[in-house]
Amino acid sequence: MTGKVIGSFTKRYSEMLLYFVLIATLLSHRLLGFPDFSIVVLLSPLVFLENIFRWKNPWNLFILTFPICLLLGFDIKTLLNAFLSALAEEVFFRAYLMRRYGNITVSAMFALPHFLIYQNFVSLLTFFPSLLFGFLYKKTDSLIFVSLVHLYSNLLYNAWIIRLV
Repeated sequence: MTGKVIGSFTKRYSEMLLYFVLIATLLSHRLLGFPDFSIVVLLSPLVFLENIFRWKNPWNLFILTFPICLLLGFDIKTLLNAFLSALAEEVFFRAYLMRRYGNITVSAMFALPHFLIYQNFVSLLTFFPSLLFGFLYKKTDSLIFVSLVHLYSNLLYNAWIIRLV
């Protein structure tokens, strides 16, 4: 009986447990200097989710825009690193957490780790692009498309910040 109760609890609240592991990882990195394993936590839902990429989705053709970034002067290492980061966040927050929670809740959950990483209130504004990412994910059902939109928004933001500084 106890095994069923624990299994039921874990199954019911696995999203929140994994989210708290993400927060604990970020805090232990920031406060105690432990290695940053957040990418591992962000990609861990790949173990539980089936067919999240939906390769035959027509929105995935958006990946053809990826080489344009090379023409804009971004090097391939920077692009691949930024894409992996965007993909990991989208796997965790869209494909995993949005199965149970709404877009507004997940967007608030998305903003908190960014605040913990960058420690400024401007980082809380990631709530608004997250709303867009959630909306696009629901409309297109394409994790690749949303990851690329996330990547491009990060690249635009970084280019904008560099011009301001």
